[in-house]
Amino acid sequence: MEKLKWSERLFGKKLIKCETLNNNSNNFDLVSTSEMLDVASITGVYFSFANINLQSDEFINKLKDLYVRLKNESCNEEKKFEVIQVVMWAHNDNYGDIESSHRENLMGLPWFAMPFSEIDLKTRLSRRYRIKSGVPTLVLLGRDGITVSVSAQEKLLEDPSGANFPWRPRPVEQVLKDVVLQPGGTFYSEHKNFTKEDIRYEVLPDGVKGFYFSANWCPPCRAFTPQLAEIYRIIRKKEPNFEIVFVSSDRSAESFRAYVESMPWVAVPFQQSAVRAELAQLYGIRGIPTLLLLDSNGHIITMDARTELAEDPSAQYFPWKPRPVNILTERYLTRLYDFPAIVLFVDGEETEVQFAESVLYPAAETYYKTNNINFNAGQEDFFLSLEDDPCLQFLIAVDSETSDVLRDIVGLDDVLPLLVAIDLPKKRVAIMEYGIEITNDTVNEFVLKMLNNDLQFIDIIDDKVEATKNR
Repeated sequence: MEKLKWSERLFGKKLIKCETLNNNSNNFDLVSTSEMLDVASITGVYFSFANINLQSDEFINKLKDLYVRLKNESCNEEKKFEVIQVVMWAHNDNYGDIESSHRENLMGLPWFAMPFSEIDLKTRLSRRYRIKSGVPTLVLLGRDGITVSVSAQEKLLEDPSGANFPWRPRPVEQVLKDVVLQPGGTFYSEHKNFTKEDIRYEVLPDGVKGFYFSANWCPPCRAFTPQLAEIYRIIRKKEPNFEIVFVSSDRSAESFRAYVESMPWVAVPFQQSAVRAELAQLYGIRGIPTLLLLDSNGHIITMDARTELAEDPSAQYFPWKPRPVNILTERYLTRLYDFPAIVLFVDGEETEVQFAESVLYPAAETYYKTNNINFNAGQEDFFLSLEDDPCLQFLIAVDSETSDVLRDIVGLDDVLPLLVAIDLPKKRVAIMEYGIEITNDTVNEFVLKMLNNDLQFIDIIDDKVEATKNR
């Protein structure tokens, strides 16, 4: 089967040419996605929301002006710009009666858009770039789909003429180069060997860094901060170079000071508002509290360390790089809508989980090595690599509410242990024959059959998949 280009995997094979849309006809021109984007140096992915009342006219007018201006500057290779609009709906799961609204939102625009029918691809894109429902967002991609900026809308409003387009963000070490970090109230008691008075980012020990975006006025933040402080101390006992930098969204210096007083890490000073804003833009922070982790080279390991911490409160798997085999949680249940999986259902006893890992791990390791998927990469890079075909997850479903939800989606009996291949993108499931012993060999044979399309799949009822898709 022909391998899809990155642009086709992200946006589908065809795009709407928006200027051919009109109210009097459902006919419009479609163009080849790959042909349009092969000549672009920068692709803007504009996520808009059709069914909410937002004052977005200023933004879209500035984007149109920039688009036209850069088209007229086509001699500048760096500024060959194309835009794909992704029209979505906030707080609305019923797509059937709003196709006309989709068309109206795109009429008269000079760029291209994903077709209305590409609902699954749009949902997948919104998860990939962590789009917040109801918040128009401009993501910039370079050649080969590499992310340039995850929140370029702010830069467009600051620089509507595009003088500094494509607004490539500065790396974190440059953003913090001239900043003297502020020690938290308990920093020196936790860092007894740290004697420097001027704490700068570059003098922090070489190791994993956490960036904690939070605020004193935010109740979930105040609830999470003591938990984070506790896990911070646990991690530093085995990883003493681990450090966290607090980036505040507080609204007053007094609130900031009160919050920092309980923290054992360092903080960007409150008066450094431009630095705090630049860090939030650099990482596309959509909400708080957010804890992200960087490796020693400044590459993102995970944007969702808060969830990792909740699922691994003893920090056994810190710094939470991808693993060949994972426990099924809500996060992985969501990913099942994007990627097929081999799932082994067992009860929650530790010995059963160890058994599940022991029989799944060899097949998973072989699969990932065969497909050159790097488990030393951070989670963001890892899950981008999974977008290349083939892509397969290996999950252990212990006795939990999430496992019950998955059983309900695919119509599985309450049998343990149970090995299944679940392909929600294609709405199908295959079950290992009852009575066959689950071993390394039988699991490996089952996986090979799936990859070779030799399994006997049965269809999953559509309404069950759709009903649970946005749980």
